[in-house]
Amino acid sequence: CSGGHFRLQLEDGTVAEARAVVAATGARYRKLDLPDYARFEGAGVYYAATAMEAQLCADRAVVVVGGGNSAGQAAVYMSRFAAHVHILVRSEGLAATMSSYLIDRIMASDAITLHPFSEVCALSGDTHLEGLAWRDRRSGEETRIEAGALFVMIGAQPCSDWLQGCANLDEAGFILTGDGCSPFETSRPGLFAVGDVRSGSVKRVASGVGEGSVVIQAVHRFIERQKTDAMGCGNN
Repeated sequence: CSGGHFRLQLEDGTVAEARAVVAATGARYRKLDLPDYARFEGAGVYYAATAMEAQLCADRAVVVVGGGNSAGQAAVYMSRFAAHVHILVRSEGLAATMSSYLIDRIMASDAITLHPFSEVCALSGDTHLEGLAWRDRRSGEETRIEAGALFVMIGAQPCSDWLQGCANLDEAGFILTGDGCSPFETSRPGLFAVGDVRSGSVKRVASGVGEGSVVIQAVHRFIERQKTDAMGCGNN
């Protein structure tokens, strides 16, 4: 990202040059390090709690791993359909990581149980997740239950390592934007970021699609400014 143009090297060795780049590389869900974990992804292990997942595990116990708002929202939503919802967190509780309104709803629900200092240690099933076990990190005691789903809500890792210092990132590695003439422009003029890889973005498909359509206007303005050597953030 020097010399007035961007150079991108692809996995097959191809090098592309451009005056402007839009980073839309997204983020990868953080996963649990467990035997058979990959085998159950999409077959009982999920990263979102929607009507589809609710239908697949209706009237069965489900487990939610995570202490953030996404985990809390998933637990509250699934409590409407599942036989019971178990929330597992590695810490002592939810107060430090979850909004108080969600904590109040969780604690007031007879259909949700919080298990602090707990982590999943085993998964079981044939072609679909049928049960799992978790371990108390203090005592080592294991609990095994039949379960229709495991919702893993422990955050995401942004796919931003390929930038190699070309733009400022936040502490978690998401790309910071808003420094230039567009809310999607990064600290490097001509480099834009949209979707899940962008710091502060709403991690939803509709939001990413919207940002991707809006950013093109900013790209055109940037290229036109380069052509005319215009200064500032106007439309010239």
